[in-house]
Amino acid sequence: MKIEIISVSALSEGAEMLLSVRVDNGEGRSEKRKFLIFTEQYLDLGIHKGSILSEEEFDLLEEASKRCVAIRKGSELLSYSSSSRARLSQRLRKKGIDRESAEFAAEHLESLGMINQEADVEGAVRSYLKKLYGKKRIYRELCAKGYDRDIISRELECIEEEVLVENCVSLIKKKHKSFPDDPETQKKIVASLVRYGYSFNEIKQALIIIGK
Repeated sequence: MKIEIISVSALSEGAEMLLSVRVDNGEGRSEKRKFLIFTEQYLDLGIHKGSILSEEEFDLLEEASKRCVAIRKGSELLSYSSSSRARLSQRLRKKGIDRESAEFAAEHLESLGMINQEADVEGAVRSYLKKLYGKKRIYRELCAKGYDRDIISRELECIEEEVLVENCVSLIKKKHKSFPDDPETQKKIVASLVRYGYSFNEIKQALIIIGK
């Protein structure tokens, strides 16, 4: 088998390189394949137009191209919305990126500062508080998005209990014009507040405030 780089073109103002490779199986049959890699990867591989690649070198080129594509797609996804590293890796896999390349890209983009879990969690907590979510629900929502549990816990510890009680009061008033006297209905309302993430103590304080 003969594997030869037959052309190299610089793209994105020199940041990327497009390589055309001819693979000859030695039986009179050949195919051409193209690989997009970052210029830094290109230099690290030490290859150029006319290089004859061993199968090991070809595998390295293929891996570099997969990582390049994953990083480019990851950057594109992050331009639309923030994401945790785990969530970005998951989103990349849904786009057809293999697991190893997706995880590498997510880790690489985080190292570049394009994923900032602390800032993302802080912003998400503010958003969820505006939706009148309690602590437990906020925790569940952020864990489901793949954010680090320690970071989530630290951010939630900063929320004053008074804020949560006030939000619980607001949620009750938003959902009910008046708090019912029927015990069964009251239980259903309390169960709903628990699903919103409020503790029984926060609910109790909220009910005291609204006179129940």
